[in-house]
Amino acid sequence: MKILLISPAFRTKLLENVRVLALPPLNLQLIAAHTPEEHEVEIHDEAFDDIDFDKKADLVGITCMTPLAPRAYEICEEFRKRGVTVVLGGIHPSMMPEEAQKYADAVVVGEAEDVWPKLLADFSKGQLQKVYETTTRPDIEFLAQPRRDLLQNKYFVQTVQTSRGCPHNCKFCSVTRFNGGQYRMRDIDMVIDEINGLPDKRIFIIDDNIIGSGKTCTDRAFALFDRLQHTGKEWGGQTCLNIVEEKGLLTAAAKSGAKAFLIGFESLQQETLASMNKKMNLRPTTRNFKESIKKIQDHGIAIIGGFIFGTDNDSMDTFRYTLDFIMESGIDAVQLSIQTPLPGTALYKELADDGRLLLNDYPQDWEAYNIFEPVFRPANMRPEELYDGLIDAYKTVASFKHSLPRGLKTLWRTRSLFSTGISFFWNYDSYRSIKTITSPRLFPD
Repeated sequence: MKILLISPAFRTKLLENVRVLALPPLNLQLIAAHTPEEHEVEIHDEAFDDIDFDKKADLVGITCMTPLAPRAYEICEEFRKRGVTVVLGGIHPSMMPEEAQKYADAVVVGEAEDVWPKLLADFSKGQLQKVYETTTRPDIEFLAQPRRDLLQNKYFVQTVQTSRGCPHNCKFCSVTRFNGGQYRMRDIDMVIDEINGLPDKRIFIIDDNIIGSGKTCTDRAFALFDRLQHTGKEWGGQTCLNIVEEKGLLTAAAKSGAKAFLIGFESLQQETLASMNKKMNLRPTTRNFKESIKKIQDHGIAIIGGFIFGTDNDSMDTFRYTLDFIMESGIDAVQLSIQTPLPGTALYKELADDGRLLLNDYPQDWEAYNIFEPVFRPANMRPEELYDGLIDAYKTVASFKHSLPRGLKTLWRTRSLFSTGISFFWNYDSYRSIKTITSPRLFPD
């Protein structure tokens, strides 16, 4: 068979001029690796490539997150009009399988590695089922090497996964439901072999949390960092603030080539963190954010800090004192976002049950669930004020005037063009990007 695997993009080509923020679709590369050798596979990343709907294919597989669902459904319809069988998978179809079934011939619910070969076998026999749902989470210890040879686009970084799962289950996040609360780890020898095989010097580790939680995970992080030292790579990754708690762990990370951490601070208010179930940020060892930031930066590692606005404890004053904190702390870059009730999260259920969702004409309204637009009625401000507050905050922190000196400070601390590039472009291009994919909306009072 000829199989096309597609990663949709925002219809506005969000990443057309912000390629530094584009990550290769590792999920599709892994699916390709689990495709039997007798089939021919192509991968198309729409952030770079236009889709040729007339291209010969027997089967098309499409993955999508929630804000990309409308575009994914458009792609489904175009191929199905041409008589091509379409399969949908990824986190949004997994959370909304009944909706996804309206647009595809089959839907994969959950992690796809174990069910994908069965789906292909069923399709070959003319026995394709409507839904393929994983009953147990895949054992990823000896995960197949991703098919990177199928993507020829020039990415700023290559992506690697060393583990899956997150035990923290924050109210706004669907990772725990999709990947589970158990921290599943890949064999370190296989991870290092994969990394050594990459010609790129820069990698981004896309684990939900690079160090996990608990002694077993911490010991594994030390072992992984020790092995990464000898790869000659610079890397960034996602972590929680517990990385500052274990003696020697930051030193080990720095020696291993760590140059940037994406960390969710989320809020400066303890009551907000408690309502989010963000317990990690409430520990005596982590809740002094400025101290944690300094510890990490003192090891030559840049920080991209995530902050969320629009919770029930927030007012317009929240923007002001959060911006003051960002400037005073010297954090390298920020991801400012609006609280977004993604399907499958406790937050979505709570706001839906309370009748506070403003954009619920699905599937087209999913496009607004991009973490930069208000899709619900906030408690202490109008939706328009929340949106304007976010845009004004980005104007403040992401202007060239502020991004350039912050980028130069990152360069001085890290001596790394990798971390400097991430920090500068995450700041400077974020505002332009958000203005491209979002628009102010007027809601009735």
